[in-house]
Amino acid sequence: MQSAGDSFAGMKIIELRTVDSTNLYAAKLLNEENVEEGTVITAKYQSAGKGYTGNTWSSEAEKNLLLSIILYPSFLFPSQQFFLNQVVSLAVADTVEVFLQYSSVRIKWPNDIFADEKKIAGILIENKIHGPMLRHSIAGMGINVNQRKFSPELPHATSFFKIERMEFLLNEVMQELLSRLSKRYSQLKSWQMESMQKDYMKRLYRVEEAAWYVHSGKQFKGKIVGLTAQGKLIIETGGIHEVFGFKEVEMILD
Repeated sequence: MQSAGDSFAGMKIIELRTVDSTNLYAAKLLNEENVEEGTVITAKYQSAGKGYTGNTWSSEAEKNLLLSIILYPSFLFPSQQFFLNQVVSLAVADTVEVFLQYSSVRIKWPNDIFADEKKIAGILIENKIHGPMLRHSIAGMGINVNQRKFSPELPHATSFFKIERMEFLLNEVMQELLSRLSKRYSQLKSWQMESMQKDYMKRLYRVEEAAWYVHSGKQFKGKIVGLTAQGKLIIETGGIHEVFGFKEVEMILD
């Protein structure tokens, strides 16, 4: 284990060479012992990386940043868990922008980070509810850093290297991410929700822009105009505002 400076996130870091999934490892750890909040599990390679909606997260060994962090947001109700998505999404987007200063960095609802119109990072947050409050959360993040080639099945994937044509130190990216996570989580704990939501909306991919979506197998054109308090997407289509939850609607990428 190593220290991550003054950041609350990453005061304890468990470094693994290979693992099935950092999120699965974190879940096993929580079942076996008391784990300090902010504990980070990072791996050079995941054999069964987990993505959003049951997808896998594919990553070349030792090229990208793969980590999970354990949080205890017991101050939040289950209906408020989207605030955690905002915290992690903003922290990852803030981090990417530090290293890609000339790129357009956006949050694609609900769990992806885009740089210059392509996916550069993914997020998977798994929450455990106990009674009326959240018991613990495992926030998994994958950031494409030094990977040079991606499968033809991933035409919208990119990395720091593909954009800047140079390699980056994974530890530097991790330290920046943990610092940003600490700041954003502190913002949440001090109930600065309004400020955080404004930052999130500024970063939201294709907000107020016409785009094509799929819902229940049917395509429609609309534009994102906002989010509900629970994090559901509000899309205006044909002059009507429709609300969509997670997994209910998908944006069609060009």
